[in-house]
Amino acid sequence: MAENTKMEVEANVNETSPEEESQEKDEIMGEGVEGEDGSSDSEDSDADEAVVDPKIQQLELQVESNPYHYDSHVQLIKMLRESGDLDRVRNARESMSKIFPLTQELWSEWLKDEMPLACIPEQKENLISLFERAVKDYQSVQLWILYCQFMMDTMEGSDSLQGVRSIFEKAIIATGLHVTEGSSIWEGYREFETDILESLEQMVTEENRETMMEKISAQKERVLSVFKRQLAVPLLGMQATFREFEDWLECSVPDAVKIAYDKALAKLEDCLPFEDTLASAQPPKTTEYKSYLEYELKKGDPARIQCLYERAIKDNCLVGDMWTEYTSYLDSTLKITTVVIPVHERAVRNCPWVSLLWQNYIRALERTGQDNNKVKETLDTALGCGFSTSDDYLQLWHSYCDYMRRKTDDWTEDGQQVKELRETLKTATEYLQNYFGKDGDPTNLLDRYWARIEAFHIKNITECQRIWDNVILPNHGREAEIWLEYANVLRSVRDIKKCRKILQRAVQSASDNPEMVIQALLSFEREEGTLEDWDAAFSKCRVQLLRVNERRQKAAEKQVVREKAEQEAQEKRRIANAEKKAAKKAEQKKAKLELKKRKAVDQGVTGEKNQKSKPSDEDSGEPAAKKPHVDMEKIDSSTSQETTDEQTSTTTKRTHDSTKDPNTVFVSNLLFSVDEERLKDVFSPLGEVVEVRLVRNQSGKSKGYAYVEFKNQSSVEAGLSMDRTKLEGRPMFISPSVDKSTNPTQFKFPTSLNKKTLFVSNLPFDAKESDLEELFKGHGKINEIRLVTNRAGKPKGFGYVEYEQETGASSAILALDGSHVGGRQISVALSNPPARKPRQPGTEQQQPGKEQPGSRGRSRTQLQLIPRSLQKATSSVPGPSAKSSTAASEEKTEANGASQSSEPAKKGFTNEYFRNLMLKKN
Repeated sequence: MAENTKMEVEANVNETSPEEESQEKDEIMGEGVEGEDGSSDSEDSDADEAVVDPKIQQLELQVESNPYHYDSHVQLIKMLRESGDLDRVRNARESMSKIFPLTQELWSEWLKDEMPLACIPEQKENLISLFERAVKDYQSVQLWILYCQFMMDTMEGSDSLQGVRSIFEKAIIATGLHVTEGSSIWEGYREFETDILESLEQMVTEENRETMMEKISAQKERVLSVFKRQLAVPLLGMQATFREFEDWLECSVPDAVKIAYDKALAKLEDCLPFEDTLASAQPPKTTEYKSYLEYELKKGDPARIQCLYERAIKDNCLVGDMWTEYTSYLDSTLKITTVVIPVHERAVRNCPWVSLLWQNYIRALERTGQDNNKVKETLDTALGCGFSTSDDYLQLWHSYCDYMRRKTDDWTEDGQQVKELRETLKTATEYLQNYFGKDGDPTNLLDRYWARIEAFHIKNITECQRIWDNVILPNHGREAEIWLEYANVLRSVRDIKKCRKILQRAVQSASDNPEMVIQALLSFEREEGTLEDWDAAFSKCRVQLLRVNERRQKAAEKQVVREKAEQEAQEKRRIANAEKKAAKKAEQKKAKLELKKRKAVDQGVTGEKNQKSKPSDEDSGEPAAKKPHVDMEKIDSSTSQETTDEQTSTTTKRTHDSTKDPNTVFVSNLLFSVDEERLKDVFSPLGEVVEVRLVRNQSGKSKGYAYVEFKNQSSVEAGLSMDRTKLEGRPMFISPSVDKSTNPTQFKFPTSLNKKTLFVSNLPFDAKESDLEELFKGHGKINEIRLVTNRAGKPKGFGYVEYEQETGASSAILALDGSHVGGRQISVALSNPPARKPRQPGTEQQQPGKEQPGSRGRSRTQLQLIPRSLQKATSSVPGPSAKSSTAASEEKTEANGASQSSEPAKKGFTNEYFRNLMLKKN
């Protein structure tokens, strides 16, 4: 760099001869004959004849059909760059730059591709304009360094020397306050001036000593000035710069420089904690930047605040809130047109879907006195950006109508400005109506705005009334607020007669808040009317109020009837379900009794067959075995006793006492090992505990939930505050004790799409809430993290992360979806649980076509009502051998006990087999 600068300074001092300059131009033009990549004309012609890559053609079609698809642009540029087709790469980059601001990497590639080709002045000027575009998209230190390096490499003459200095000055203004990277710009500037100083010192001769000493002295002042300015800015590495400054000086450091350096060093110490936090945080570092900005805003240095905003925008270019805060700060604090307007333009290019940015842009154009055509062009561009809701379009149109209203100076009804304003209002209302119907402006905001302009500015009361009567009231004729606004407009223009009529109509029509319009009419007559007017109004209001009360009473009676009918229906459903359960239990008991009887009979028959098959006692010489005796009366009595015991245990269940609910909390999700004494110890510090009712099953084991009754109702609030407090490693769920027959179960968390909450799945089972907080906190402020566990308190591998704002959730999805945690690839999406209905009391929630087990659970033996002959294992090949084996199997089964099931019949039986089976039975 030093050698280049030296040569350029020598060229400035010793002018080049015309012959040499002509020769240089010829050489440059000769070099320009070659292809862009150094190839010859024949090679270019061969390249033109090459076959176009089909992937490139496909990407070009995608970009043409959907120019707002960012990734398609990036892929197309990458493939064209690899193919070496510079013209097509340029066109692709230009097309993308018109729609999107390019990143630092994309600009760096583009500029590096163009720099070797800037051989002639025209190409150099084009590249300089390209550099200017690049540094405006984002404040990148790397791009500024590349820009300055290019200007130094192509410097020619004294004018070029001043041009390089001006570029360095622009770079310092843009990025010189960057705490971590700004020193590189300062050092480049200082090194440039130092190299010039060294070149001048080497050029001193006896003949030009006096002239050169003046130049050297002026150059030393420049270097000294750069040193002083750099040392007054808090930058990383400023201590080394100060030591270098001491070595460069021929005397001691001036006191003013030392004082400025000490202040900058103290400022750097204050900023380092924020810089360290930024360095260790994960992108996009939104929360960290906001904390840093709060600190700088309190200090109030506009230049440092703007520099920090630019750094934050570079990492959060798609966060609309960040752009909104930045532009609002510039509008309210700097108010410099050359600074404010470019930032607004960049904001709407980065986040065109944010309507508020376009609204602020229109206000900024008006604030800086821009041309009306520019404002109208901005509105047309914004309308084509595809906002997410109709309210975004409504607010945009409202902002533009405000601009047209403020622009109007002549309020003559037939004047050109009034006509333009009316045409704008008409276009706005028609646009919203055509695209969104009644949802475009549900409260008729623009129509009411138009009516007030007609009344207060144009003084056309007739047009104002037309808008209210024909447009607004047909949609909002039952809303008291709309009627009162209409009346206030007429009263403001002192049209008392029409105002009275509107209030009288409002009393008859407004149904959402009739008392409000009645009070407004009576107040109006007290202030504006005579005694007769007040009496007439009072009479009408009293009659109307009686009608309203009568309607309300009838509606209340209907509501009571509906509630009573609903309660009766619920009671009937409960009784019907209870009867079904009782009938089912009776059937189960009857089936058990029949089974026992059948077993007893089968055992008796089996005993007889066994006795027949054995030799007689006399022949064998052994004593005769006793036959099994079945006492049927004993079986019946034992079964009856069992039924009686179950019924007794059912009827002795404790009933719910709803009078204790205000003093009681419901505690669930308990470990089965937690007993009444443990719960009493936990809740006693909150107030005197009257009773702990732990719900148990028939065997006396805990079901995992209980009721804790306090003596005072004030203790209930303290108990509810302990919700999700862990007891023996498992969170307790604490809620008010309510009667579920009148208060159906409601879900604690939202069951619809929640844009602030993320559903995180496929987590490691050993993941903790602190791990999720560490992973997700870099994208916004977190309200709550919930890891879902089973009844034993073990994680299920998924959970929920709730942010304070939607931007944090959307940023986390883009950054973390598909990332790896603990060796597993997690999935991050917005929380959108499937629709569920609260369980209503008295209803059975069972799967269709699937019977629920009885009160004792599912029986161990599931009977198959299939004839025993079909249950025997048979050969798959029918025939005499199969028949003989079947008979042998039957005898063996009867000898071992007919009540036991044999192997299920195999599939694939033929008709011949079943015919033999039927012949055997006959």
